[in-house]
Amino acid sequence: MGALDQYLIRASARNDQEKCRILVSKKYYQQEIHKMHRKIPPGLSVYLDLVRFGAAFTVVMSHLWALVIPNRPLPWPGHSAVVIFFVLSGFVISHAARRELGLRTYLHHRIARIYPVVLGSAVLSALLSALAVDGLPYASPGGSITKDLLLSMTFVGQSWDNVSLPYNAPFWSLNYEVWYYILFGIWCYHPSRLLMLCAALIAGPKILLLMPVWLLGCYLYRKMAALDRKFAIQVFLISVAAGLTFVWFDLGVRIREVMREAWPVVMEHTRGSNQFVGDFILGIIVSANFLAAGSLGMGLLQKCEKAIRYLSSFTFSMYVFHMPLAVFIWNGLDVRSPLAFFGLLMLGIFAMGELTERRTKWYRSVLTPLLSKRLPSSAL
Repeated sequence: MGALDQYLIRASARNDQEKCRILVSKKYYQQEIHKMHRKIPPGLSVYLDLVRFGAAFTVVMSHLWALVIPNRPLPWPGHSAVVIFFVLSGFVISHAARRELGLRTYLHHRIARIYPVVLGSAVLSALLSALAVDGLPYASPGGSITKDLLLSMTFVGQSWDNVSLPYNAPFWSLNYEVWYYILFGIWCYHPSRLLMLCAALIAGPKILLLMPVWLLGCYLYRKMAALDRKFAIQVFLISVAAGLTFVWFDLGVRIREVMREAWPVVMEHTRGSNQFVGDFILGIIVSANFLAAGSLGMGLLQKCEKAIRYLSSFTFSMYVFHMPLAVFIWNGLDVRSPLAFFGLLMLGIFAMGELTERRTKWYRSVLTPLLSKRLPSSAL
C-alpha cells in the first residue's frame, strides 16, 4: 500500500471530504500518468523521425519553391505538414512526460528544447530589422519590432492577436505548441481546474481550436496496440492514399470555404485555425498511419537509422530558421541561383541547428542549477 493510499484511509476515517477529494484527484492523475508509460517500437521511432524531417522539408519548400523556382510550380502542402507536426508533438510529449516524472523536469526539458531555438530566431529577426532588409512572402518585417519580439518570445502572439516574429511568419505554430505543452503539463503534474481555466483563457480560442489535433497524438500514444500484420499493411496503405487524396483535392480549404459561407463572422476570427475541421480529419488519417506503422517493424528504415536520426535532429531548426535565413540570402546577399540559394540556406540551418537544437543536453545542464532553486521537484 502506497503513502497516498494510507492518507486516503486516514482522511476517510476523519470524514475529511475535502481532503479525500484532493487526494483521490491526485491518485487519479498518478494512475493516468502511469498508464501513459509504454515503449515506442524502434521501427516506429525511426519512421516518426523520417516523417518529421519530411514534414519540415515540405514546410520549407512550400514557402520558398515558388520564389526560387517560379517557372516550375509544385503544390507543396505546407499547412498539412504542420498538422502532421501537431500529431507527432502530442505523441512524443506524452512519451516524454512519463519518462521525466515531475513538473520541474518537464519544464526543464521543454525550456531547454524550445528557448535556445526561439532566442536564435529572435536574434535573426532583430538583425534583419536593424539592417532594414526587404521582406519576402511569409516573411514581412512586421510592425513594431519590440512588440512583436516580446509577444512572440512569451508565446502570446497568437492568443488574442495575430502577431508573429518579424520576417518569420511560420513561427505562429510554435505559439500553439507551447500552450499545448503548458496545458498538458498542468493536467499531468498540477491538476487544477482553476489553473487549467486560466491557461486556456490566456491561450485563447484560436489555439484551443486546434488542440484536438494535438490531443490525437496523445490519445494514439496511450491507446496504441499491435495490429495483425496483414491488417496493419492495409491500414497503412489506406491511410497513405487517404492523406494524398485529402492534400491533392485541398479538402481542408474546401471545408473551410463552405463554413465561411455559412458563418462568415465566426470564421473571420479563427484566422490561422480556420481549417480546424479539415485539420482534425487529416489528424485522424495521420494517427491511423502511425498506428499501422507501429505494427510493421519498418526493418528497411532501421538500416538507415543513423542517417535518419541525424537529419531529423535539425527539423526544429529547419522550421524556425528557414524564413529569416531565406530573407538574408535572397535580399541581403542578393543570391538568385537556385543551387546557391538552397545550398546557403541548408548551411545556415545546419549552423544554427548545431548552436541550438543539437546542444539541448548542454542547455539542460546550464538550466539545472537555475531551475532547481526556483521550482518544486513535483506538484505530485
